[in-house]
Amino acid sequence: MRMTRKLFEISAVVIAIGLLLVFAQRMLGVQGYRLASGQPLWGDFIAFWSAGKAALEGHVAQIHDRVFLAHIQQTTIPGMHVMAPWNSPPPFLFFVIPFALLPYGPAAVTWLILTGALYLFAASKILPDKRALIFAVTLPAALYHLGTEQVGLLIAGLNGLALYWLDRRPRAAGTLVGLLIIKPHLAILWPFLLALTRRWTAFFAAAACTTFLVVAAGLVFGFESYRRFWNNLGPSQDLIAHLGTGKQTFGSLFGNLLALHVPMPYAIAGHAMSAALAFAAAIYVFTRKVDWRVQGAALCSATLLLSSYLFFYDFVLLGLAAALLAPPRNKFETAAMVFAWLAGMSVAFSYAIPLPLCPFSAWLVLIASILRARSEASRPALAPQP
Repeated sequence: MRMTRKLFEISAVVIAIGLLLVFAQRMLGVQGYRLASGQPLWGDFIAFWSAGKAALEGHVAQIHDRVFLAHIQQTTIPGMHVMAPWNSPPPFLFFVIPFALLPYGPAAVTWLILTGALYLFAASKILPDKRALIFAVTLPAALYHLGTEQVGLLIAGLNGLALYWLDRRPRAAGTLVGLLIIKPHLAILWPFLLALTRRWTAFFAAAACTTFLVVAAGLVFGFESYRRFWNNLGPSQDLIAHLGTGKQTFGSLFGNLLALHVPMPYAIAGHAMSAALAFAAAIYVFTRKVDWRVQGAALCSATLLLSSYLFFYDFVLLGLAAALLAPPRNKFETAAMVFAWLAGMSVAFSYAIPLPLCPFSAWLVLIASILRARSEASRPALAPQP
């Protein structure tokens, strides 16, 4: 059966309704923001909120102390059976502290509304027409944020607007890129894109914003907070390396291979090879004279193939990458878009078998970007900003 637009839209809506029903079922029996399973309502947001609360109360030095953070979380949600650690760099505290001024429930709802609005606003600028918003609204990786609030919507929104404004409002675009310091492993390719395409206005705006946030966080929270963050990277990576969290949530090839019981050295080697090829592919697209959409699709898809520390919710960014190539021009691009949409479903599929759906989907979109770049290389690109 050929995948038509109407068939995809109907399928996407049906699956989205199914996911919403599952989320509603999980809400049954909620007591004091605690699910019947013992997990916190809105999942990982408790880590953001408790870290912000600790910082507000003058305990920045202890936000990476899991016993200390667990105490705040248990006090907020009595009977919680899990602990959500704080694994982010100091500048991210500027984002979460305002939400810690609110009680946990209102803070979580506000976070979801604001990050969701940013994501949908960016998607509306990128998708070819309003009807295509069905793709963004039903994207499983985005919908899962209703159950476990994370940064996927925020990161996708920042990337989407930065790309859309890149040649329209380069200073604003660069500033948005600088904000990605909150998750630096998801911003690795931006300096290469800006430098290789000679978008210097955006490049220096990004550098200025990043420098400001790094220095400001050091002055406010203490520069030793960077040392504590660095020391916490090992335990953070252990969440994947030693299967310290649900293997169904893994989004990197490294994590997927470990979940399939591939020995550690081979998992590292496999991921390293994939990452090196993805980096080279992205650089290839960046150096072609093609439209910003193609470069953006390569940027977003390749980013999700570099880091070993990725989870399914990060793949909202892959939906954005696919949206940049919309509408698809051939069967391969159609397949890439469908798999990009499905990537977030890996958390459900992996209960049967943890196949590397997320990295596979990212590779499809990256290859589609390469093929699009080759076909458009002879066309004039937008003039770079001075």
